[in-house]
Amino acid sequence: MSDKVTESSTIVDDKALRRVLQQGLASQVKITLTEGVFLVAFAILLGAPNTVIGLLAATPSITQFLQIPSIYIVEKYRTRKRINTITTIGSRLAILFMALIPFLSTPDLSLIFLIGTVAIQSAFIAIGSPSWNSWLRDLVPLNKLGRFFSRRLAYNAIIAVIVTFLGGIIVGEWSNWGFGLTVYSYSFLFFLAFSFGIVSLILTQSIPEPKMEVSEKQLGFLDQIRHPFENDNFRNLMIFSGLWSFSTSLVAPFFTVYLLTRLGLELPIATGLSALTQIVSIVFFRFWGSLSDRFTNKSVLQITAPLFLVGTLLWAFTTVAQEAFLDIPLLVIIHLLTGLSAAGVNLTSTNIGLKLAPRGQAPGYIATRSVVISSAASVAPIIGGISADLLAEHELIFTFTWNNPMGQIIFNTIYLSGIDFLFLFSVLIGVYAIHRLALVKEQGEVEEKVIIDAIIAETRRNVRNLSTVDGLRHTLQLPLESVRGVFKKKKRPQFE
Repeated sequence: MSDKVTESSTIVDDKALRRVLQQGLASQVKITLTEGVFLVAFAILLGAPNTVIGLLAATPSITQFLQIPSIYIVEKYRTRKRINTITTIGSRLAILFMALIPFLSTPDLSLIFLIGTVAIQSAFIAIGSPSWNSWLRDLVPLNKLGRFFSRRLAYNAIIAVIVTFLGGIIVGEWSNWGFGLTVYSYSFLFFLAFSFGIVSLILTQSIPEPKMEVSEKQLGFLDQIRHPFENDNFRNLMIFSGLWSFSTSLVAPFFTVYLLTRLGLELPIATGLSALTQIVSIVFFRFWGSLSDRFTNKSVLQITAPLFLVGTLLWAFTTVAQEAFLDIPLLVIIHLLTGLSAAGVNLTSTNIGLKLAPRGQAPGYIATRSVVISSAASVAPIIGGISADLLAEHELIFTFTWNNPMGQIIFNTIYLSGIDFLFLFSVLIGVYAIHRLALVKEQGEVEEKVIIDAIIAETRRNVRNLSTVDGLRHTLQLPLESVRGVFKKKKRPQFE
């Protein structure tokens, strides 16, 4: 009898996790069309300077402070699904208003409304985050965290690639198709994002909500905020997370700006490079997820975070590469390296927070860490935008000179100006963040050499698989088969 109950419970759990995957796919369409490259490109089209772009990037992080009172709401009412539903409806309505911005009379007014709608949307998301994160914390078994979230991130990345490609084509060809000014293409994209946001809301309603666990030691609201800081190990994690968030947020909003304005690339090329990063991440999500379950999240972070910083540093050399017509090859290398490393960083940096948060106190721990991350992420883009504008008139140039009887050869080896300096600042802060990560303790962590040996062994095995036609076909079919598997319902004879 107990075996049947366990089997039935497993089936319910699997069905719930499939719903989470489906909800994530619909939500990813909304995220892709309203954030990142499309949001920045839309702001540039409206004439936004770097300072405004930095403010747009900082706004979602600034609103994360609303997670603090949200902890009180979750603990008082303990109805996470209802709280999440209300906040999700509010954020979706804000996206609908974004779709109306292209029809406003002046660019200045449009920018004000854009910042306002982004702020409203972000505020509702922040209020709903503790309920959703706590909900997932109780829904997903700890021994499946790495594999499940690697699958979820991989599926979302596939959707992001498709949507990014199609969105870039729509924006690039909108006027050629006779639909009017390019700015109206963003109205179409934002309305599409609103539609998929509603789909994700409907799917969320079908996900069961586990009963919230009660901590043996009941903590008051202020204690829930203070307790994570008194936990030495979790405090070390928050220090690393805050530093890393500042490092990445300092430059993240300006990658698209750099491509479109500094290097003069067209939006379809910029979206294509962004999609390349997502494609590489898709390939490596399962790889890093398997290693994080086999070893620890910290072990994977200590490998992938330095690789991510190398990719950031290479951005500083793209201007010099452009002079030698090598900018596109270098950008491809950067996006390949970023996709590989970001897959591991994004997966494990999330999972380590979930894993180290004590059961029964997860909402307070997760929300407090989110506030620390958001505090850094809210300040960094604003500082980055101001610094980029201030340093636009400053240049640091190292030249290589070769004199010979035939003449003189001079070319730049390093050329830094404006945003280029941000890349260097980001790397320096990131290096210190990795140093702080060493103080975090996670059960089962191993030395870097052990995980590097495992990576080499796994890579060799994958290369051997790819050396055959069947292996290559299996690898290429895997992402599409995985997405198809999310929507495909397995037949279960005992329920027919």
